Amino acid sequence: MTTVRRFLKLAAPFWFNRQQWREWLLLVAVIGFALGIVHIGVWIAAWNKIFYDALAALNGQTMPALVIEYLGYLTLTVACIACGNWLRKILLFRWREHLTHQFEQHWLSSHNHYRLQINTEPDNPDQRMAEDIYLLAEKSIDLFKYFIMNAAKLVAFTAILWQLSGIQTFTISGQSFRIHGYLVWVALVYSVLCTLAGHLIGNKLQTLHIERQHREADYRASLLRVRDHSEQIALYHGETAEQSRLQQRFNHIKRNWYALIGCELKFESFSAAYLRLSMFIPIIATLPMYLARTMTFGDMMQSRSAFGNVQDGFGWFLDYYKRIMEWAAVVERLAGFQDALDHIEKQVPSAGPHWHLTPTPANTPNNNQPASLQLEGLAVHTAQGQLLLHGITLNASAPEWLLLDGHSGIGKSTLLRTLAGLWPYYTGNFKRPSSSFLFLPQHPYLPQASLRSTVSYPHPPCTDNAALHRTLQQAGLAHLYPLLDEEQEWHRILSGGEQQRISLVRALLHQPALLFLDEATSHLDEQAALQLMQTLRCTLPNTLCVGTCHQNHIKALFDTTLDLTGHSARIFHAA
Repeated sequence: MTTVRRFLKLAAPFWFNRQQWREWLLLVAVIGFALGIVHIGVWIAAWNKIFYDALAALNGQTMPALVIEYLGYLTLTVACIACGNWLRKILLFRWREHLTHQFEQHWLSSHNHYRLQINTEPDNPDQRMAEDIYLLAEKSIDLFKYFIMNAAKLVAFTAILWQLSGIQTFTISGQSFRIHGYLVWVALVYSVLCTLAGHLIGNKLQTLHIERQHREADYRASLLRVRDHSEQIALYHGETAEQSRLQQRFNHIKRNWYALIGCELKFESFSAAYLRLSMFIPIIATLPMYLARTMTFGDMMQSRSAFGNVQDGFGWFLDYYKRIMEWAAVVERLAGFQDALDHIEKQVPSAGPHWHLTPTPANTPNNNQPASLQLEGLAVHTAQGQLLLHGITLNASAPEWLLLDGHSGIGKSTLLRTLAGLWPYYTGNFKRPSSSFLFLPQHPYLPQASLRSTVSYPHPPCTDNAALHRTLQQAGLAHLYPLLDEEQEWHRILSGGEQQRISLVRALLHQPALLFLDEATSHLDEQAALQLMQTLRCTLPNTLCVGTCHQNHIKALFDTTLDLTGHSARIFHAA
């Protein structure tokens, strides 16, 4: 029941939304075609009686008409299958699209993707969104469709089988028993016993399928890490170490695979025996009536067909047991990811947080109201609660340049991320603009996109070529101007220094009211770094800049220094 509740939580935003009425119509159409197949099956069951009775009587005159009738049923069945599957695929993708957008928004909003990494992140969120969402939509629709089909079979064919069974009298130890619809009871008892046995044999499949998805995703992630860091690996001559690591990951897949196929071997052996025996039981059950001439050969074949359909209805859980376990594994992985996202949004650390944002016009460079930053009794902690910094109080306003200084590891970057609204583990208060600010990290993010989009990130691509040409020249990247509309993996093509220059182009282009710099020129030589920072300061005369830096010649550009040595803060002003 836990899995069902978690599934309903995942499905509710799509299926219980009034705007999704078209999808409900699609689902009704899919089920309608499925029920059409069942109804045609009832016609075919009646056709079986007529055909086999004619065959037993050697009545060749009726055969051509019966063959044409059967071909008509076959045509209708094919049409129902083709149309139903086409609509099913449309519905499947619409649900997948909705779920994907829902998870993307949840993952990317409020910096959840970042905050998950500093907490306990579920393994491979990329696979959960790219693959598990598709599997959830596909398996849920299929299982629901086949459940309805089997329920319809059960209703339609139980009446036929009950009628064909008649009233049977059995004598046991001199005691006579009369059973109405005994073939129905045979199908029910047989299905229940086999379902219980099948569950005992295959109950480990869900756990093994969850582990399989986890192991496969880990292996793919390791391959991607090798590709993303191929240069570093080559420089270290680390191919042997990486091969060993990949082999270790693959061995996890191997162990899981053999455990999975061992469990499936037992279940599939039982299932195969169950299915083959299912075809034989109605023959044995109806043979006494046929030999006693109370049932015709056509009745016997109709009973066999009806028994199979009734048994399918009773045995749906066993027939689809393996698919149900795969579906349950997907539900658990997606629900676990959703729970982690919900938890990170609701999480309030024991230390805080309490931040205050001052509204400013979005993306407006040089506001009439200068940007300001106010800190009052601010203390910063690690995610585990360890104190990094405390007692920080200051006021800074544009066009001031404020340097956060102190030895490595003291918490300068963590404080910077706190002020940017990324790090939630702190006490005290601070106030900063809620918009028109930009954070330039030491290692810039360069998406796989056109250079125009890359230098404009995170804003839409800039269409002002003159502005782009000017800022590229200011950053020493004029040679890249002809490549503006080329889409490349720029993080592979550009050097570390060029990537930091791209990052500074973003600041020159958008001119934020508040700018955070975290070792933004660490990959540049002293002269180039100094020239770029002077250009930045000259081009952004009305910007409040807060940064960290280990380059002494850059430190001299800052007006005010906040010395964080000793976990507290001392303010120094430039002479």
